[in-house]
Amino acid sequence: MPKIRCDGIAVYVYRNSPLPPHTREFLQLHRSSNTGEYQHSWQTVYGGIEDRPGAAMPETAVEAALRELKEETGLSPINMWQVEYLESFYFMPHDYVLVMPVFAVEVAHDALITLNDEHDEFRWVPESAIPATFMWRTQREALTHLLAELHSPTAARQFLTIKLPK
Repeated sequence: MPKIRCDGIAVYVYRNSPLPPHTREFLQLHRSSNTGEYQHSWQTVYGGIEDRPGAAMPETAVEAALRELKEETGLSPINMWQVEYLESFYFMPHDYVLVMPVFAVEVAHDALITLNDEHDEFRWVPESAIPATFMWRTQREALTHLLAELHSPTAARQFLTIKLPK
């Protein structure tokens, strides 16, 4: 029987296009041969919540999201918020179900990306191309919830916004 794990995070990075029609673009990372599973697939920023040596508690999901964003892309967010969606995925290679909080991160339209060795390419996907370029159903669902909040912010947004460290 597969175990259920809740020790991962998903981060969807977007930028506002400065060119007409001023749509949003979403970052995808191409997994390199240096990664374990799902090599050569286009993904968002994913990562695990790590134990902190000498600390009683592991890092929080927000801390993990910020760390993974920096490690995988070198990016720093200008805005960050929790998406009201939990991404779940059956991870067949290790026979477990992974349930992850989802975060939206806005970066500057001219932010420079520095990939780590887990990835060998990146691309910015226009909002209109999401159905054709995000291969996993749960990614498309997460983006549906993210976009709904971007297009029509709800009263909950004030509670979902994450205060970024300075």
